[in-house]
Amino acid sequence: MKITRIILSLAVVVGVAVATVLPVSAETTGGGGVQGYAADTSLDTGTIVLLTGNQSNRVKVATQKEVQNMFGVTVDRSQLPIVITNEGIENETFVAVSGTYNVLVSTQGGTIKAGDYVTLSSLNGVAMNAGTDKTTVFGRANESFDGKKVTLGTTMLKDTGGNNTQTVTLGSIPVTIDIRTNPNDKSTKVMVPELLERIGQAIAEKEVSPIRIYLSMGITAISIIAAIAIVYSGVRNGVISIGRNPMSKKSIFRALFEIILTSILILIIGLFAVYLLLKL
Repeated sequence: MKITRIILSLAVVVGVAVATVLPVSAETTGGGGVQGYAADTSLDTGTIVLLTGNQSNRVKVATQKEVQNMFGVTVDRSQLPIVITNEGIENETFVAVSGTYNVLVSTQGGTIKAGDYVTLSSLNGVAMNAGTDKTTVFGRANESFDGKKVTLGTTMLKDTGGNNTQTVTLGSIPVTIDIRTNPNDKSTKVMVPELLERIGQAIAEKEVSPIRIYLSMGITAISIIAAIAIVYSGVRNGVISIGRNPMSKKSIFRALFEIILTSILILIIGLFAVYLLLKL
């Protein structure tokens, strides 16, 4: 009888220990906080997402236009030790905002090595090697991906004109989520005034390199100066001409009108060039 009690006691102790250890083990594999969010459509596991508008309970696939707003990555609920679902949430999607989880990646930024920082690629929700020219990173890769071993397929990147530009390979690797400024960023963006940076990003709807911002400033300044110089010269010559020959007012005013239109056209062309420089 005593032996039976001892065996039962040991079984209870072992059962409690196993029940306690398993969740901890699963948590260390993923780590961080995971929560359910609503989504417009079902999202693939490993997709980088961001919060939708002002709603803190809804997510959508992240795009390069909003790379600064990256929020987390979708995870497979079957890999979570504990899942608390809410049937009232539309297309409930579990999102991790910290820890290490599988993330969809591509070879757009080249080979990814373990320890490299990754950021959002041109493919919505898919990461790539951040390199040294991307400002914001999503996290740090825990494994390498060269597009030659285990892959999920390939796709073709296209430019704004719809032309094929690059074939990239897709895959999935574990990434430690750490959304922050790229530690390896070697650009001179820190030298760009914040106001100019915001204006550039608002026009281009994406991150803009410092060179493009400064070139845009130069083109804008030259266009404004040229327009002002033409108007000033035309008005000055018109006033002098009227003083010499008051009877030629109509022709002089007509010439002034043409000069003003020319200056406005120059200014429009300059601003359009700036728009193209920032947008493309």
